[in-house]
Amino acid sequence: MTTPRVKAPSPMFGDPLIVPLAAWLIVSGVACFGVYIAQRERPPASVGEIEPTVLIIPMRGIPPYLPELWRGICAQTRRPARVIFAVESTQDPAYARLQKLTGGPPVEVVVAGEATRRGQKIHNMLAALGRLEPTDAIVIFADSDIAPAADWLARLLRDLDSQHIGMTSGYRWLIPTDERWSTAFVCIVNASIASTPRDSKWANAWGGSMALRRHTIDALTLPTLWDRAVSDDLTISPAVRALGGKVRSPRDALVPALASYSWKDAIVFGRRQYLFTRTHAPQLWIVSAAATTIPLVGWATALPLALMGNKLAIGTIVVAYALDYTRARLRERIPRNLWGVESQPRIKWLDRWATPAWLALHAAVIWSTLFGRTIRWAGRTYRIDAKQRLVPPI
Repeated sequence: MTTPRVKAPSPMFGDPLIVPLAAWLIVSGVACFGVYIAQRERPPASVGEIEPTVLIIPMRGIPPYLPELWRGICAQTRRPARVIFAVESTQDPAYARLQKLTGGPPVEVVVAGEATRRGQKIHNMLAALGRLEPTDAIVIFADSDIAPAADWLARLLRDLDSQHIGMTSGYRWLIPTDERWSTAFVCIVNASIASTPRDSKWANAWGGSMALRRHTIDALTLPTLWDRAVSDDLTISPAVRALGGKVRSPRDALVPALASYSWKDAIVFGRRQYLFTRTHAPQLWIVSAAATTIPLVGWATALPLALMGNKLAIGTIVVAYALDYTRARLRERIPRNLWGVESQPRIKWLDRWATPAWLALHAAVIWSTLFGRTIRWAGRTYRIDAKQRLVPPI
């Protein structure tokens, strides 16, 4: 009697190691394609009809790059009708410094007072909103650490819906001002986020560059929406969608921000961002954790096998490196196309050859925020409850 032969499983598809390796290549391929989409040039933004536009910038202390911020505002091709800076008190050193700004749009400095029910940033923004005039048609919210190019507002406003509820938002593109590795790591991690395409169905605004028409602001009833909020952008984005609107994030609406970070500052900054994300947009937190962790699992699986001569592992590493290198070269085009700026050599090297290193830092920061609801920000400590509200006292 002949024993029937059992067909051996395919050495490739029968190997359980194919799962982490395939997942790694899928994530790397999607990331590479995403950067390809992000780096494609769009036509220059025309100025078009200039509607009364107000720029609101909350501030605490004198920003280290205030001259760059003000020069960028003064150079806008789509110049705002006026700029409202909002500070907590007249004792803030920024109060006197802002009074001296000249050569650009009219400046108004609003004193908001100390916040007791919400984050200080939001408290300042609401105080500035109270100074709007009936003719103000568009409101731009911006952070004080940006250094905008001359076409920033023109690009931001190009896709702003004129009829329906909606908003447009950009994102920061960090440009290093020093040669520290800590700064380079933060810049490349930020660039990986900034070059991720955003669909209006799920995109979240970034508070450093948001544009809304007056009818959208009125429909949102921001004083109520932000009554006990700490995050401005992660609360306003779902509120816009709840009203049937869209949050548009055009790929050319990035805005430069000058950066200098120690390792401690880098970790604190990253943890604050992801604590906000986990408490306000948990699904986005999960996606971010998966997108950074899966390639690391792939590396941990493939590297020891490759050292033992496993051809599948070696091939996977080669393909992954090719995707990483291609993605890095495509990403370098983004600041070059938008502002004629070349990436710093250290950032280029990290992106081309050291993806596991900066991904490991990124993933570690994300996973460090798995627990906790206490956020330290701008000299204050906030605790956020399960309903995304500030737990008093501040």
